[in-house]
Amino acid sequence: VFGISLPGFGCNKELDMMLVLDRSGSIDPTELATLKTAANAFVTALAPSAPGVHIGQSSFSTTGSLDLHLTGVEADVHTAINGLVSSSLTNLKEGIELATAELDDTHVHERPAVKDVMVIITDGNPNQPPDETNARAVAKAAADAARAAGIEVFVVGVGDDVDATYLANDIANSGSPTHYFSATKFDDLQTVLESLVTCS
Repeated sequence: VFGISLPGFGCNKELDMMLVLDRSGSIDPTELATLKTAANAFVTALAPSAPGVHIGQSSFSTTGSLDLHLTGVEADVHTAINGLVSSSLTNLKEGIELATAELDDTHVHERPAVKDVMVIITDGNPNQPPDETNARAVAKAAADAARAAGIEVFVVGVGDDVDATYLANDIANSGSPTHYFSATKFDDLQTVLESLVTCS
């Protein structure tokens, strides 16, 4: 694991955060189980509550889905994470767009005065909507729109198949090493995620 620099966002007592999780077919059942364990530990460390941290979830394979509206109920977040099933291709664009819509200040579940964060976890490169060149371009445009809306975007790339340069420069907030993280394998994911909630 490299690229970790503290603090992440753990010093915020209030936070509206969307998890954007890859559930494409390149993630095998063992890896998916490890991803769920890491994401669940991450949520537990953030300790969602009504007055504090609110967490929602979108995920993506060939299409994106909104799995959970922003909530302060920790059990609901764990249920959404544990319900993930991996299959098919990688539509990062839709995962980002669904999370951005949830974090919009006009959304019923969003708290306009609270910091907005998006945490994307992926093990591959976008390839939907076709072709791969287009998929990369529209995912970048979606990430640009999220940042323009005031959302801070963090990305964790897992494994050897990710284009770290693309994820760090085009998807994550650029200009700072604290927004892109690399995990060599899913077993390293929990360490990376928990570093984000450390308050130095």
